[in-house]
Amino acid sequence: MLGLIKEVRDINRFREILTVLFEEGFDFIIEKIRLKHKVPLTKRVKARIEKKKDFSHEKKLRVTLERLGPTFIKFGQMLSIRPDLIPKSYIKELEKLQDRVPEFSYEIARQQIKKQLGKEINEIFSSFEKKPIASASISQVHKAVLKSGEKAAVKIQRPEAKKLMETDIEIMVYIAKLLEKHFPNIKKYNPVKVVEEFANWTEKELNFVREASNAKLFLHNFKGSKIVKIPKVYEQYVTEKILVLEFIEGVELNNTQEIRRKKLNFDKIIKNGFDAVLTQVFVHGFFHADPHPGNILVLKDNSIAFVDFGIVGHFDEKLKDKSISIFYGIVENDLDVVVDSLMDIGIDSESIDKEELKYEISLFIEPLQKSPIQDIKVSRVLEEVMGIALNHGLRMPLPFVLFGKTIVTLEGVGLEYDPNFKIIEASKPFVEKLVRQRSNPIYIFNNFVRNALKLKRFAEKLPEEAEKALRKIQSGTIKVDIEDTDIKKLSAEIDKSSNRVAYALIIAALLIVGAIMMQISKGPAVFSIPVLALLSFLGAGFLAIMLFFSILRESM
Repeated sequence: MLGLIKEVRDINRFREILTVLFEEGFDFIIEKIRLKHKVPLTKRVKARIEKKKDFSHEKKLRVTLERLGPTFIKFGQMLSIRPDLIPKSYIKELEKLQDRVPEFSYEIARQQIKKQLGKEINEIFSSFEKKPIASASISQVHKAVLKSGEKAAVKIQRPEAKKLMETDIEIMVYIAKLLEKHFPNIKKYNPVKVVEEFANWTEKELNFVREASNAKLFLHNFKGSKIVKIPKVYEQYVTEKILVLEFIEGVELNNTQEIRRKKLNFDKIIKNGFDAVLTQVFVHGFFHADPHPGNILVLKDNSIAFVDFGIVGHFDEKLKDKSISIFYGIVENDLDVVVDSLMDIGIDSESIDKEELKYEISLFIEPLQKSPIQDIKVSRVLEEVMGIALNHGLRMPLPFVLFGKTIVTLEGVGLEYDPNFKIIEASKPFVEKLVRQRSNPIYIFNNFVRNALKLKRFAEKLPEEAEKALRKIQSGTIKVDIEDTDIKKLSAEIDKSSNRVAYALIIAALLIVGAIMMQISKGPAVFSIPVLALLSFLGAGFLAIMLFFSILRESM
């Protein structure tokens, strides 16, 4: 009991959660993790007598999350975009979860603004609509007009939201630990890690200062764009619980009836939407990761506006390259590219049987290869491939999963507009352009320089790490049985590897020097290449050839 009190501070809420789980048919879990005694006896007896309808496990889970309230609904929504964590049947059911809660009063909104900004509403706004235009579990949004005459969307956090969510997440972590302990088969899904990811997700959503920073970065990235509109941030009215943005008049992306009534151009809308999302992911490496249609507006000139920047995704260069390869592999029906790239970005991919994974994916993809490429649904391919990867214990990084969900959402909207919509036709020109850019010698060279610098940092750390390992061996922390001949072989291999690393670092240094001299040298040139730069490149080339033949000779 003392351990429980240490990890769960709100015992009443803890009992409430366990009771709901028991009543909704998850009593076997409560019993297995040895918490049945925390459910009041009267509730247990009543639940046994009043057996619930024989719902599927998927529906039971959704109903349970709805009963448990906003935190659990948001958790279910996060799971619904994770085909790498839960089966597709659960995803379909959890997608029905609605983050709708009663709006809080105008008086509470007024108090929050006064507390956060230090001013009354009428000191900041010339008008302020008392009824919110949107309401959710964390916040609600009011339309207003600033004293300057600019229309604004005022996002106000619920006073109790942070405390309630922190309490619930604390309990979720505790239950997840017990699940890992008592259900060995579930451990591979790492429930504690999943809850921690959700906690991180929620923490970001609760911090409106962070959301304002995200919005400003989007605004910077799309500066001058004719197809994407990002609302301006009124920084003087931003706190952790208040966010004031430019109000954008538009139609929600999934409101097809209104879009048709306004005679907007569907082809332009969907092209602009895809270009905007693919640009965010593959060019900026920073994208809107909560792409439900309510967060994407269509404007009167067929351009796209993004709102609500609480959840964003980040793509580093490796993830960009591998995701482009996966997308390109799907577009071009290249199975090897898809599987190799999945293995490269997958978490815990070392223990995966690559050939078995490739075989199972091929069973799904090969029948599709007989279909016209334009008829393939990318959303289905992504969902199935990630589901197969999940079955093999291969987890995808969260940003990639969020990107996949974005593509699935956009394809769904496209099909809603036009049942004959083909996502591959819409995205192929953009993907091919990206592949061409990444085949450009300048891009390849820059990528090589980045990797050379990483290699340099690795080589600098190598002696220190080796010394640490030797100390552990000497102290008995690590026990290793090695024959004398093995030591000699190991020593020889280390010498060879050190020489190769040294050669590679010198080659990288010469290439970097050459690149710098190309930019700054004003001296004599040969074929428009400065002499110093040319000498650096020739030296790097000579050493690269020597290194190549050295490796070739040893392998033979």
